[in-house]
Amino acid sequence: MNRFLVKTLKFLTAPAAAALVLMPGPAQAIQLHLTSEGIITHQMGHLFFLVSMVALIFTLSDKGLDKQRGWRLIQYSAFFFILWNMDAVLGHFLDNQIHAVKIENLSFSRMRMEVRNDSPTLYWFYYLLKLDHLLAVPAMLLFYQGLSSLVREQKNLPGKKETP
Repeated sequence: MNRFLVKTLKFLTAPAAAALVLMPGPAQAIQLHLTSEGIITHQMGHLFFLVSMVALIFTLSDKGLDKQRGWRLIQYSAFFFILWNMDAVLGHFLDNQIHAVKIENLSFSRMRMEVRNDSPTLYWFYYLLKLDHLLAVPAMLLFYQGLSSLVREQKNLPGKKETP
């Protein structure tokens, strides 16, 4: 490749990265389920993921793989993913399917939550359901640690040649 082009690309990398970090545009990361087909399909995805994680737990136990640290961590991860999916299904059911809860964005840092019959119990229950990241993040971390452990074990097997 042309040396001038390579130097130019290296020189422009830092300003381009700074521009992306300091001047972000809208991420459009929120997916709304405005029609019944969207939420039903989304809920089916959660249920499929939940059943898959149950199957994974039983498969690991039946095959005795949970005796290895890596597989055990992945099994714990699957348990947290099950809890997360149950949480998400219930939360979506309350806000998108039976409309017991309505969320309104007031500003970047403020929201208003209205619950049917002004029930404080439903208010706090839904609020706790929306803290689903407290289940999803540990699930992902345990999954990562489990995979990392399996890779380390594989690399440390006797007679295993190092590959570049």
